[in-house]
Amino acid sequence: MKELNFKISYSGASADQGLLDIYDASVSTHGLARALSVTTHAFINEGQIRKRAERVAGAKVFLHPPKNGSFEELVTIVFTDPVVQFIGASVITAAFWDFLKWTWSEALGGSHEPETPFVRRLEDRVEPLIGEIGVALESPMASLHRPIQNAVDMEISISRPRVGEVLRLDHTTMAYVNIREEGEAEEGIVGNVTKYNILSGYGRLYVDELDRTVPFDLDEEVSPGEKEFLTKSSHDRNRGLDGKISLNAARVLTGRGELKRFKVYGVEWIGNI
Repeated sequence: MKELNFKISYSGASADQGLLDIYDASVSTHGLARALSVTTHAFINEGQIRKRAERVAGAKVFLHPPKNGSFEELVTIVFTDPVVQFIGASVITAAFWDFLKWTWSEALGGSHEPETPFVRRLEDRVEPLIGEIGVALESPMASLHRPIQNAVDMEISISRPRVGEVLRLDHTTMAYVNIREEGEAEEGIVGNVTKYNILSGYGRLYVDELDRTVPFDLDEEVSPGEKEFLTKSSHDRNRGLDGKISLNAARVLTGRGELKRFKVYGVEWIGNI
């Protein structure tokens, strides 16, 4: 087995006296548990993403009691022997922290360039793993931020013993994870698919008008034929062709008013322009 420890610390407002509103604290702890479940499952299962946060086969997460005079808790993740052997005893710690920082930074509106071969291999996959796991982490991260919602100066720090802070959550990151409702669907969003996961319906689209790549996910009513256009667009792009499509899609915005992704309701084929 292999144990990894980290601290989650709440600071500002009542947390400086070692107190948190009981409801806010319970929601935040539940969000932490769900976020760790999604992340740990993906880490030990070759990037497989599940949106339902359940117990992880191959690892257990333990929460230690808070210390007196502060609101700081120690979290321990214990990986089973088969998982350690599969990933490698000498690299699992560095790989896990690299993976967590990569995925959580994406979910929080930041960025982290993978540093370990294990995570760089996942980054290079055709499927848009990083964006898809960011969406899976949206709801858990919103819950984790709950104490910040009701206190102007509260912050949450994730840190490793003897290493230091890995991530910090504040009102800026809270605004990013708390998405606004989808707007009205727009027609004529032209571009080409750069990455696409056939199974999950999640992908990335280079949007001509915006001159940048934007994530997208599919409404359940999108037809099999329309999904084939997404695959063809991606294949054409890889062959050096335009592979242009036109989307009927709604914009999903962050709480800061930034475009986070498109919710796709329809796809039309344009081809080469």
